[in-house]
Amino acid sequence: MIPVAIDNGSWLVPTYTPAGTWEKTTVKGLQISAPGRFEIVEVPELDPFPDEVVVRVEVCNSCTHWDLTVWDGIDIFGRKGHPEYPYYVGGPGHELSGTVVAAGSDVSTVAIGDHVALWGNPPGVKPMRSSSNPGARAYGGYVKYFVTHERSVLSFPKGALNWREMGMLEMLSCVAQGVVVAGDLTGQRVAVSGMGPAGLMMLQALKSHGPEELTAIDVDAGRCDLAVSLGADRAIRPGSAEWNTLKESAFTVTVDCSGVPAAIEGALEHTAGRLIIFSVPERDFRVPHTSRLRGTSIEYTRTPAGRPGRYARELLLSGQVNVKPLLTHELPIEQFEDGLGLLRRREALKVSFTMGD
Repeated sequence: MIPVAIDNGSWLVPTYTPAGTWEKTTVKGLQISAPGRFEIVEVPELDPFPDEVVVRVEVCNSCTHWDLTVWDGIDIFGRKGHPEYPYYVGGPGHELSGTVVAAGSDVSTVAIGDHVALWGNPPGVKPMRSSSNPGARAYGGYVKYFVTHERSVLSFPKGALNWREMGMLEMLSCVAQGVVVAGDLTGQRVAVSGMGPAGLMMLQALKSHGPEELTAIDVDAGRCDLAVSLGADRAIRPGSAEWNTLKESAFTVTVDCSGVPAAIEGALEHTAGRLIIFSVPERDFRVPHTSRLRGTSIEYTRTPAGRPGRYARELLLSGQVNVKPLLTHELPIEQFEDGLGLLRRREALKVSFTMGD
């Protein structure tokens, strides 16, 4: 085994319990080598630390905004000097599901053979691996074998969902933060702006919080129709006759899932109450003067306790959030660029990338 660095500068040779077919050799993964370019690489597999598991990845779903920004040479968070290329192996994949094939000596929350999905970083836990530890950074999700903290994954009953559906857990865990922030919506006129995968899941999850009316907003007629089929009371396209006749107080709560400044500004013009920004805005947006006059607050979906992963899992298992219509395409990882093209042209909602053998 190759020792890996940890925070205190010492070295640790991690121990693990191998599954029957687990043989440490190399791992297949995707690496974005430069803007607009990728390679399929073979890199050393990582041994798990005592609190980590190794997941054999069956599917890693696309994340449209993050995947496209890294591909285009743009940092999703607007940080100077980022992204750095070649990008880290497997990045920026993170919406994955698979089978636990090996576990560190201290792992107790999941077992070898469990079907699991990544949901996020566990609150209150400082992972041994991080980008600041030389030689200790984990790979991203676009790899065949993924190493992560045991509490970063949640198990699913075998056969309850397919791999692609399970892979939606991470995104739904993010969406669930917005649902928690929105809270009780009894009697509220609620709008969700942006009918991408996040918006369509947000719409379904908010339905049970008691809104008097639930409106979907998107420029795409097909996605508006899909939103209505998934529970929206109505769907409105910005710029349409219906949109142009909306009152300034049409909505009391709006959740933005678009990240488009013009969409955020448009939502503010018709919201008297709360605007909740789930998205990562592409750039600065303007706050209309009328928002101040109406006392409209702007909130973000960060919660002190972190992502409610278990809540998101129950939304999936119960069927309250139906992700089947969102999983529009499946491709081998070798066709990564083709998948990005589908996303960019809005021909796909989600592309599920498979890792192969």
